[in-house]
Amino acid sequence: MNYFTQFWDENRDDEYASWGTSTWYFETNDADEVLKQITVYKSGKSTKYNEDNLEDEFGGLCEGALTIDDCDGDVITKEEFYTLW
Repeated sequence: MNYFTQFWDENRDDEYASWGTSTWYFETNDADEVLKQITVYKSGKSTKYNEDNLEDEFGGLCEGALTIDDCDGDVITKEEFYTLW
């Protein structure tokens, strides 16, 4: 498994824009498929998605392949990811 983050320096473009900027956390497999995803907003709000919760009114699990190079992110440990999960 691979674990990494991406900082998004823009607010959402919807009624939740007041949540602020966000940091995205990803768990991907060796085929670069996103298995779990967490988004933590500056306001403290967060969302979590996986195969059991693909989407809700706030967003959804990233589709397709994603690598750390795609999002210019930072590598994190499994423990760091699961502390938030």
